[in-house]
Amino acid sequence: MAIIMENVAGHTIIDNYDVFPPHVDISSISIPPESPSGKKAPFKTFSDISIALQNGRKQEVKKMLRENSWPINHTIRSHLWPMLCQQHAQDKQMQEGFYWDLVTQLFGTTELPEKPCVLPEFVDTSHRLHYHLSKRGRTVTDRVVSVLGYACPDITYCSALYPLAALFLHYMPEEECYNSLANLVSSKHKVFVTQTKQLYEVTWRTVMHITKKHVKSASAHVARHCKTPKALERLYSDWTWWILQGLPFNHLVRLMDCYLHEGIKVMYRAAMAILQLFYKHSISQNSHWSQQMQSQGVDVTLMMFCKQIPVNLITIYHCLF
Repeated sequence: MAIIMENVAGHTIIDNYDVFPPHVDISSISIPPESPSGKKAPFKTFSDISIALQNGRKQEVKKMLRENSWPINHTIRSHLWPMLCQQHAQDKQMQEGFYWDLVTQLFGTTELPEKPCVLPEFVDTSHRLHYHLSKRGRTVTDRVVSVLGYACPDITYCSALYPLAALFLHYMPEEECYNSLANLVSSKHKVFVTQTKQLYEVTWRTVMHITKKHVKSASAHVARHCKTPKALERLYSDWTWWILQGLPFNHLVRLMDCYLHEGIKVMYRAAMAILQLFYKHSISQNSHWSQQMQSQGVDVTLMMFCKQIPVNLITIYHCLF
């Protein structure tokens, strides 16, 4: 279904759900209206970014990805996301059909299993996020993650992989989703996901450290509302879920555009931006969020804040970059 309409600024836009594969439940997706901010420069195209990447102009690519807020139903991501992941591959071209060979080895058939898959141990079953995937899409996610676990037995803990697989499946077919995840996992020059419990602990301690250094007031604010040092550590140990589970879908998709090029440092920036915005909206004792903290605790309130984040993408990006 593609509907052509004109927004209040006079720009022609496409309300297009055809960009999403069949395993996405489009009825649950709400596409935010474009903000009427006068004349805008046209979005950069996939060709613009592809040429810059091929010519080694990675800083230019970073700038384009940060500055172009493509709507979540823009057609670019079905090509952009796989290309961004491909640049990090160790083997520059995944052999065609390799994924389906693995599927057959693991399941004995390429037909979708009717019974639930036994997921790898690295999956955090309490955070099997599906976003807007249909029942079939969820089964596809299970299969992709299971095959990745089969192909990468060295991964012992990687709670972010399942949500990433689900996100990728909103814009790409199953085989491409697997290839893209495999490229991120095998990346040697940039970190995208940690693959052991110990390395994950390094990430949340890093977030705690950089927050104290760069957003001191926000850091002190949440620390004051944690009753013990252990409670503060538990708060920071959930940092990825502020983003992957908390942020609205359109915010998360835009974050992915940059993350797939720059790596985990984008997630670190996002965590700091969330804490800084949370501080600004909860520092007043009369604020709604301050009162929520008194009754619900800072961990529950912070997650609620992420889900209902009272600022637009532009404001978040000002905090991020």
